[in-house]
Amino acid sequence: MTDFPRFPPSFEWGCATAAFQIEGGALEGGKLPSIWDEFCAQPGRIKDASDGLVACDHFHRFREDVALMADLGFRHYRFSIAWTRVVREDGCANPEGLDFYRRLLDALHEKGITPNATLYHWDLPAHLQHANRGWLGRETAIRFADYAALVARELGDRLQRVATLNEPWCSAFLGHDIGVFAPGLQDRPSALLAAHHLMLAHGLGLQAWRAERSDTQLGIVLNPELCDAFSDAKPDAMAARMAEMERNDVFFNPLFNREWPAEMLEQIGELGVHRPAEDLRICAQPLDFIGLNYYTRSVAQAPQTPAELCRGYRFVSPDAKAVALTDIGWEIHPQGLRRVIEKLQSQWPLPPIWITENGAADNTPVGERGCDDVIRLHYLRTHLEQLADMIASGIDVRGYYVWSLLDNFEWAHGYTQRFGVVHVDYATQKRTPKASARWLQQQILSQPT
Repeated sequence: MTDFPRFPPSFEWGCATAAFQIEGGALEGGKLPSIWDEFCAQPGRIKDASDGLVACDHFHRFREDVALMADLGFRHYRFSIAWTRVVREDGCANPEGLDFYRRLLDALHEKGITPNATLYHWDLPAHLQHANRGWLGRETAIRFADYAALVARELGDRLQRVATLNEPWCSAFLGHDIGVFAPGLQDRPSALLAAHHLMLAHGLGLQAWRAERSDTQLGIVLNPELCDAFSDAKPDAMAARMAEMERNDVFFNPLFNREWPAEMLEQIGELGVHRPAEDLRICAQPLDFIGLNYYTRSVAQAPQTPAELCRGYRFVSPDAKAVALTDIGWEIHPQGLRRVIEKLQSQWPLPPIWITENGAADNTPVGERGCDDVIRLHYLRTHLEQLADMIASGIDVRGYYVWSLLDNFEWAHGYTQRFGVVHVDYATQKRTPKASARWLQQQILSQPT
């Protein structure tokens, strides 16, 4: 293994998690059900028929987990706040839920770990889905702004950096077009309407937070698409561009007061009436940072089935004989990290960048000598080498958050895929740092200060 590259002394090393995936405590402290609680209860939705009621029991074990972060050298922690835990159905604050996050923030402060909070990581309160049709209703965006203002008032003095949304593409398209995420709908125009309301919520949320506090760094976390064409044929090239427009332009354009591409306006059809022109101004609030999540690239081909024709593309699965894959089946493509960021910077005036998620599914079990997760080790080393080269060339990336601290509930995959650098035995909740965690620990400690 080559020597680990050097990063700037100010570079932030962190780990990331999400509330629904690790917290558990779903029936405690006045927490309300989310759309993911209801989705998990529907037969056939989750691969192993599991749910997030207990997950990693972080709700009770957060002090142990914070101590583990500190031991591993992480000085920054990206987590999400559960909307369902801190806001009651009447819109008022839930003191018990807020107290949980205060205790978590206290524990982080005691260990010298800086919190980086995300307000929405897909766990929409179920009552908003029922009353407002979730992200298909404009009212949900307004309720999100109320929630943002509440968190700013109650916890804002403890939070230096806050993102509004995590990967709104997943909420919109996996949840409303492909149907594999909550709420499980399959309607292309509805997915685009949900995407618009999510970005409206982002803009309204930033306005609401800044009306309460002016000292917080505010941004958003997106998962941009890097899509290559299957062949040189023009239909395949157009398919790749359609995939990138859906993932990138639909979300980045509103951030900078730009209208969607004509192709996306055509796909939303009659539902476009719910996108008044003045909404773009609301979406385009000043950004202090942007978080980018990167895992892999995609390869697209001209569409064939009716659903693919509606989208304008179809993805081609990677060949395990031709490329290295993680255990979830995603190609290991480290050079894509630089490619996608350079492409984004050529299209939009991005603020300073943080890599807010990057990691690999490696399901290696714990043995007598621990967990030797060689797939993840290779993945992290090659991606961090790319990142170091990017920073050396002048690309403004200021921090890196590995996904994830803990093995956890991996959405539609349930507990079948393990992304953590720390192994979790779900029966006993025992935490075991993997080889990748100890390797990261060594690299972080070796960096200049």
